[in-house]
Amino acid sequence: MEPSRRNTNLSATTVVILLLVVVAAEMGSVGAKRAACSHLSGRFSGVCILDEQCEINCQIESADNIGGACDGFPSRCYCQTQCPP
Repeated sequence: MEPSRRNTNLSATTVVILLLVVVAAEMGSVGAKRAACSHLSGRFSGVCILDEQCEINCQIESADNIGGACDGFPSRCYCQTQCPP
């Protein structure tokens, strides 16, 4: 059975809307006074699975760190600091 034209159009519209939401979310940080700079954690070892664990590690690692998140493949812990002006 061939999918109807209406279902195909609905699927395409859904994909476009989802892409717009993702782009809007990514642009939420644009216009901030200072961007966050990331660096690989010097203390975290192994594969990073939970952003919360990475963030806690980064805050313990240095008072200059404002956050942390898992990124890359294999996932590693990256700490975030305020970028210099």
